[in-house]
Amino acid sequence: MVKIAIIGAGSVSFSMKLLQDLNYYKDLSGSTVVFMDINEERLDLVYTLAEKYMKETGARLNLEKTTDRKKAIDGADFVINVVKIGGYHNMEKEREIAESLGYYRGFGDRVSDYYGGFAAYEQLKFIRELAKDVEKLAPNAWYMQVSNPVFEGTNLALRETGLKVVGFCHGYLELFHLIRVLGLDPKDVEEQVAGFNHSIFLTKFKYKGENAYPLIDKWIEEEAPKLWNSYEYMISPWEYTQLSPASVEMYRLYGLFPIGDTPRAVSPWWFHTDLNEKKKWYPAGGPDSEIGWTMYLYGLKLRLAQMERLARDPNVSIVKELPVEESMESIIPFVDAIVNNHRRRLVLNVPNQGAIPGIPDDVIVEIPVYVDKNGIEREKIEKIPSRLMLYVLIPRWLRMERILQAFQEGDRTSLLLMVMDDPRTKSFEQGKNLVETILSQPWNEEMNKHYK
Repeated sequence: MVKIAIIGAGSVSFSMKLLQDLNYYKDLSGSTVVFMDINEERLDLVYTLAEKYMKETGARLNLEKTTDRKKAIDGADFVINVVKIGGYHNMEKEREIAESLGYYRGFGDRVSDYYGGFAAYEQLKFIRELAKDVEKLAPNAWYMQVSNPVFEGTNLALRETGLKVVGFCHGYLELFHLIRVLGLDPKDVEEQVAGFNHSIFLTKFKYKGENAYPLIDKWIEEEAPKLWNSYEYMISPWEYTQLSPASVEMYRLYGLFPIGDTPRAVSPWWFHTDLNEKKKWYPAGGPDSEIGWTMYLYGLKLRLAQMERLARDPNVSIVKELPVEESMESIIPFVDAIVNNHRRRLVLNVPNQGAIPGIPDDVIVEIPVYVDKNGIEREKIEKIPSRLMLYVLIPRWLRMERILQAFQEGDRTSLLLMVMDDPRTKSFEQGKNLVETILSQPWNEEMNKHYK
């Protein structure tokens, strides 16, 4: 009987899957689940969904709701942060500004990197405040970072508090898309991914005890061209990134196959110079093109409409649309493993502590771990090629350190230096113009004062 606090419970991205898993894992019966959000309308919506779903499934959970963050945290055993400050409206405005100044798709736009230099401020400020509240009100709780930027956010929470910090991402599940395409039985596959959030690679891949990388090579040679020329591929910017020319080229460049959001977040800059180039490397330009991202934002609206319909229409069964089965997210399975000693292998973001040689112990890495009542046991990570370390992982680690340094020290010059490293920056004046224009926007007044 534990207390689970969900901060930002009105999240369109995560709330449905959390409800699904809370009802699926029956050994968590009797637990108190506190939904917290400052948006009362969205909070009431999710709470109504939870009550209705629980009634249909027969689950036994003690549900609470509050707009008071400290009340939600007080005495919690697990604090789950799914907050996205400010939504996407201002981020899209900033993208337009950046494009007008010569930065196609905005500065640092690929996946979590867009929560980097500029857009990191509000998220990191909230993560710091939340983590310090947890340290004060629930010092023995697990702090669980789910919303982006997971890499920067988990490192910040770890370094500024004494909490048990874990980060979560479902991107690694794309590995099983690859396994299905290769026609392999997952029960006979030995796999391992390792790296940083949104920057993980397939460090081990065996099928029935034999190296399975040759099966990837064969698929690339014989089957990939058929997929890339198919109608289904050309209209699916989100579905086939894992199997795209971008993934294959990164495999050739760095020696290991990229998994999940990796082909988006740490792909070479020359994949992203314009829409035509994006279409060369990704289906329909990929998730982060003007095509794919518009689909994502519209999808959020559709998901919210679905939540409202399920909650408010008494004639609609939630279970029929949201079956009582595992969502495949690792968040609630992690809680269950800790609480009920159900030893489970999960891919999580945890302090390195020697797992990946060449990365400091206190840097958060994304690796397979075993979780039970005793906590987290790291899996031994296979050797990572030196080229991959030097050209992808170490630069991504350095970017995280730069983002945190700029935020923690309020260093405006560091923001400028990050912009100057962008290959699209043609002059010092262009870089300064971007920084000052973004910071001068009315919604960035607080950030403008922070970065001196």
